[in-house]
Amino acid sequence: MDWPKIKTILITVLLVTNLMLGYTFFKEQQRFEEEKEDNLQDVVTLFENKGVEIKPSKLKFPKSIKSVNISFETFDMVQVDALLGSEYAYDGEKFTSGNRFVILDETRFIYSENDHYSRVSQDGLPSLTQFDPIDNQDEIDVLLMKSNEFMTRGGFNLKYDSVAVFQLGKYKLVKMYDFYNDYRFDESRTLIWFFEDEIVGFKKENDVNISSTPGSKYDIISIDRILYGLLPKLKADDVIKSISVIYKLNDESLLVTNLVLGEALPYYRIELESGEEFHIRAVLDF
Repeated sequence: MDWPKIKTILITVLLVTNLMLGYTFFKEQQRFEEEKEDNLQDVVTLFENKGVEIKPSKLKFPKSIKSVNISFETFDMVQVDALLGSEYAYDGEKFTSGNRFVILDETRFIYSENDHYSRVSQDGLPSLTQFDPIDNQDEIDVLLMKSNEFMTRGGFNLKYDSVAVFQLGKYKLVKMYDFYNDYRFDESRTLIWFFEDEIVGFKKENDVNISSTPGSKYDIISIDRILYGLLPKLKADDVIKSISVIYKLNDESLLVTNLVLGEALPYYRIELESGEEFHIRAVLDF
């Protein structure tokens, strides 16, 4: 028996088989991508027919993302003392000293002057839609310097990955966020309010500590399915301003909303020009 010849034939057969399998896989992937594009275009057409505009032109998202195990930093009376001094009153809700007060719970710290709390308390996106972004880097640097000095005095963590600065009238707002692998932790943020360039309000919540335990890898629900499920909740003349993927721990569907640790999962964050936001889990229920 001519073993060298048989061996050559077997290797040739295996090579041809692998080439055929590779070609088949490539064609299947190509067909899948084409069908996905067709599905997305069909959904976009449905939006157009309803009179809902999708402004983002790029609707490409990863096929899979790792979760991340996190915990939130907690705040305590040391930080209250640092900002209010040693003499203050407590009424069961807030600590007050003169015209300043602090509201404190386990993962949230709010500082404000009395005259500005109505502005400081309106920190949700819909109330900030009239604010204009500040692009002047010198002005941003000055506001950041004052913000960092304030947080240092209060004993707060200065770690943040993204900064945006806005203005409305005499108010300016510095917004700081934490990121992981280019995806924002939606619940972790620091807001610092200025009035006539002096700090009058401060809110810090859910400072993130990332666990050394690696997260799990999840397949991501395609954007066409997400948009299709969202369509009934929208009305004519709504405009989708932005679509992004974020990390989120707390889930509005849970009975407990003050979780302090767990697995942060990828969510789609869809923002309308009206300021309304939708957070939709980007992984299948499990």
